[in-house]
Amino acid sequence: MEENELVTENGTQQEIPDLPPKITKENIDAESSTKKGVISTWIKGVLYTLLSSLLIAFAAKTLIVCNDFTIGGASGIAILVAEATGGKVPQSLMSLALNLPLVILSFFFVKKKFAILTSINIGMQSVWLLLLEQLAPNFEIVFPGGEASKLFAALAAGLCIGVSIALAFKVGGSTGGADILAVMIQKKFKATSIAWMLFAINCVVIVSYVVIIHMILNPLPRTEDGHIHYGLLLLPIVLSAFESYIESKTNESVTNGFHSAIEFRIITSKPEEMSKAIMKELSRGVTALPAKGMYTKEDKSMLLCVVSRRQIVALQRIVRQVDPDSFAVMSNTSQVLGLGFHKDDI
Repeated sequence: MEENELVTENGTQQEIPDLPPKITKENIDAESSTKKGVISTWIKGVLYTLLSSLLIAFAAKTLIVCNDFTIGGASGIAILVAEATGGKVPQSLMSLALNLPLVILSFFFVKKKFAILTSINIGMQSVWLLLLEQLAPNFEIVFPGGEASKLFAALAAGLCIGVSIALAFKVGGSTGGADILAVMIQKKFKATSIAWMLFAINCVVIVSYVVIIHMILNPLPRTEDGHIHYGLLLLPIVLSAFESYIESKTNESVTNGFHSAIEFRIITSKPEEMSKAIMKELSRGVTALPAKGMYTKEDKSMLLCVVSRRQIVALQRIVRQVDPDSFAVMSNTSQVLGLGFHKDDI
């Protein structure tokens, strides 16, 4: 068979056109640096940031305070101060005051794009909170069913804030507060997971909230024999911890989901034909490794290729057409970095 021919299932031969030009980082940088590319990137960043700030403000105002638990980070501290002062210091003002110095630090320790998008996110959080405080001061989401139903509020809040953080990270920004600290710590110490770092930071804020609000300012009631209702103290801790866990897992799932893909390992005796078909039709790179069948003792090649989920069927078709006798293994990958999948990181 000629070098540029592909054998189809019915036995006919089809010519494989010349391979597309190799995509390099220089190509991507040149494309993204055009006026259209810059405008598109910033529009996407601003839209994601607006949605991110709305989700976190909505959760803080309508799901968390009214269900008697808190969240971590600057928003959690803002909630703590607002409750401790009886609303004299609103969440919107306190959140802005706490985040301002952190944003200034991020200009020096993180990318300027990160600092700008984070500033927009924080500013819009305050705007959304102010609008909710002024236009819908009594708008609260309380699930029916008593104290146990508050778990649904914690679940909903965790989903909202987890998605909010992931959207902010997706475009190279953050939601402020502990997110900024986590990114700066990660850049310094190369931590493996921002999500779990945020979870640890949030736990500190949650414990502080429970101690100050439920033990100092509002002491727990006692029974007739003098015993403390420790269950009333445990409930906000459980709700807050549950919300933080859902938040971190949602953040991690959504963030990795943006970069997840499918890995194919193909054992074939036609590596050249297979590789050319994949590179031409799917525009994906292929790496060939030597392989040997231990039963047949035949020398073959193992092709390693990572494709997006929408390309699975197309790759399966190519494998069947080029080499029906090949052996292929497909597996999920939690995250893919590099050209063709993800252009840059924070």
